[in-house]
Amino acid sequence: MRIKRIASSGFLAVKNIEVDVRSPIILFCGTNEAGKSSLRDGIHQAFTGENPRVQLKKNYKFLVNDKDHSGYTYVDYDGNQKAAITIPNGTHELTGSLHSALPYVLNPAFFASITPDDRTKFLFDLGNLRSDGAEVKQKLLDRGCDAGKVDEIMPFLRSSFENAHKQAIERTKEARTSWKTVTTENYGDKKAEGWKAPQAPAVDDAVKEKAEAELSRVDAELEQENQKLGAMQAALNGANHRAGEITRLRELAEKESRIREKLDHDRLQVEEWQTKIEETRKLALGSRPGAVACKCPECDAELVFTGTELIARAGDMHGDEDAAASLGKYENALSMFKNAIANGERDLAAATAAREQLALMKDDQETPNQKDVDALKAKISVLRSGRQQASTDLETINKNIRRASEAEAITQKAAEHHASVQAWDKIASALAPDGIPSEMLHAALDPINIRLSQSAAATGWKSVVINPDMSISYEERPYGLSSVSAKWRANVMIAEAISHVSGIKFLMADEFDLLDLPSRSACLKWLIGLSRSGEIDSVLLFGTLKEKPAKLPAEVTAHWIQDGVLVDQIVEAAA
Repeated sequence: MRIKRIASSGFLAVKNIEVDVRSPIILFCGTNEAGKSSLRDGIHQAFTGENPRVQLKKNYKFLVNDKDHSGYTYVDYDGNQKAAITIPNGTHELTGSLHSALPYVLNPAFFASITPDDRTKFLFDLGNLRSDGAEVKQKLLDRGCDAGKVDEIMPFLRSSFENAHKQAIERTKEARTSWKTVTTENYGDKKAEGWKAPQAPAVDDAVKEKAEAELSRVDAELEQENQKLGAMQAALNGANHRAGEITRLRELAEKESRIREKLDHDRLQVEEWQTKIEETRKLALGSRPGAVACKCPECDAELVFTGTELIARAGDMHGDEDAAASLGKYENALSMFKNAIANGERDLAAATAAREQLALMKDDQETPNQKDVDALKAKISVLRSGRQQASTDLETINKNIRRASEAEAITQKAAEHHASVQAWDKIASALAPDGIPSEMLHAALDPINIRLSQSAAATGWKSVVINPDMSISYEERPYGLSSVSAKWRANVMIAEAISHVSGIKFLMADEFDLLDLPSRSACLKWLIGLSRSGEIDSVLLFGTLKEKPAKLPAEVTAHWIQDGVLVDQIVEAAA
């Protein structure tokens, strides 16, 4: 990627900067807060659409210079290609497609900031290596893996080598379990090789017939005894019920005489109360006990003959008030005794029926004994145990017969499961971390590490290595233990290696001032050498310096930024 022109206005600390790029290496320098990093962020956002400082688009308003209402940064590169960003609306313009590795050369520290898994994925993509692609399938086939099982494992490779490896191990375990199920033995690699099903002992037909006859005999006897137990249990239950019924009937029949006596008494009471009520009613109507009602033979009027005189029934009679008051009580007493008679007659009928029914029931019926029932249950329990043993014996005989006829098929099935174990185990070994993933990882890492070694030799800096576990080492120490300037050197060398392997041939780095003078000279010398050999097209460096460097090689152009503008532009404007 060759940068031709850079322009930025109203972007953070940048007021207005325009640069026509005429050399492969551009050094933007100035004092603190002059606008160097602001220009760097603008270029980054012009290419990627994302600002390193602001994540949310609603906050883009804070990116606009205080004296402006809007801002922009655009970069012309590779002929007529253009990348641009406008703020605060966030309009992003990109005329050409960019390499996926571009963020790693725009921000050298980016690679070290991501997770080891993301580093692996990036390097695989950088080397056009895919864990779910045809290349892995071919590698498995080249190792002699079963083609059908390779096709089965390919879908799991879409997620990761790790998932595919776990699946292959699980399939291996399943095949071992299947072998154990068929053979009824624990699996072993040496044991399974050439394993044959043992021949079952020969079974005489007479032995099988005897076992079948014994089972049939026990079944018949067990059925007979169960029926006998059912009958005994029913008889015992019936006897218990009959005894209870006899007790109930006897108690009821014994009440017959008492019920009859009370009924006779209640009937006498009814007769007495009926007579008493009739006499009381006459007294209440003005008549006397013994008075006779009659009619006048001439006028047919109702009369009462008291024994001494005839009295008209209406008008001439004066009733007894006390008798009239007692009449209601007497009638209630009569009603009570009538109800008692009705109840007594009902109870008498029930007691009589109970006596008659009791006379029909015999107490001398034979009933089973509970001890006999318990003894029969114990016998049935013994028969059941004997049946279970007879059934087990017959099943063993039948199993031996089956195994004798299926021995060859079992041997063949066991051989198939053993072959499946070996096939899946081979795939699992190939997909293990030290297998194909290691090969592909080295294929992705080797170009980067070779380039890092060359860069360390060219600069005289300490070596940087990306390890197979995706950790970064700086002179054989963990990257995280390095100083700030050491991390800067490591990051820049990694970014240049990515630029070289990807073919981008572009690099941008801020904080160039972290290096001391010898390291700055070594860095520029290294980059100049790359530009002269055509291995890099454009480099953008940013750093805080005391003054603009003088007497730089032709491949390096320095621009001094002051208060958001280039001093070069100020001088040109003044002229």
